[in-house]
Amino acid sequence: MTDKKETSETRNDAIAKITEKPTIANFLNFPSTQKFLDANLADKRGEFVSNLIALCEADANLAACQPKDLMMCAMNATSLNLPLNKNLGFAYVIPYKGIPSFQIGYKGLIQLAIRTGAYRFINSCIIHEGELSRNKVTGEIKFIGDKPNTPVVGYMAYLELLTGFSASLYMTEEEIESHALRFSKMYQSDKRDNKRSAKWSDELARPKMALKTVLKGLLGTYGLMTTDMIKAMEVDNEEESGNSKRNVSDAEIISQDEPDIKSNEPKKVQI
Repeated sequence: MTDKKETSETRNDAIAKITEKPTIANFLNFPSTQKFLDANLADKRGEFVSNLIALCEADANLAACQPKDLMMCAMNATSLNLPLNKNLGFAYVIPYKGIPSFQIGYKGLIQLAIRTGAYRFINSCIIHEGELSRNKVTGEIKFIGDKPNTPVVGYMAYLELLTGFSASLYMTEEEIESHALRFSKMYQSDKRDNKRSAKWSDELARPKMALKTVLKGLLGTYGLMTTDMIKAMEVDNEEESGNSKRNVSDAEIISQDEPDIKSNEPKKVQI
């Protein structure tokens, strides 16, 4: 009787081990996984594996995700040649209810733009009350001066190509808040349950999220669409929002300058 009981318990333990979800380290060590990574990452495999394991060791929510989903999500960063290290701020893997999603960082967008070698200026900044004036008719924006002691009223991104083309995008604080509520499920949950788990709820992280929002909107509309930039726009899962994608039409494109071929003088193009 005892032998049958022990045999049953042993069998149950064996079945439990088979059905138990492997750790990310074990999954990455599977022969089939190693073969896949060798074929797709080549000499980048070692760095990718060590970075992904380190991320999971530092974040229990990431470790709880399915290893295969986590690996495929993280490969987006490697395919864009961006370091998957959250301390560097180029790319992130964000878990939400056990599902990992890829998020390109503010620095990652700038890095992809810099690689084109086509930009004279590319920047995004916080706008305080009284720092800008706008011609309502022409849409022209003028910077009045720094007023750091006045309230924050919005965020602005600006780009200028070596060809002379330039464009700006401005979003008010109210538009940023609406954007965050629309595209971040974690922020929605924070608002509903009075929590502070989302980046949008963090006083230090929120401005960075807002700066990325305006920069991504501007680059997605008027930036150079290289292969890497197109891929970044496609795989970036806006904040912690699952698969939602932002439509930049709800932001305000202020103005853009395009060189006049005949006169070589900047030509104002109204939006």
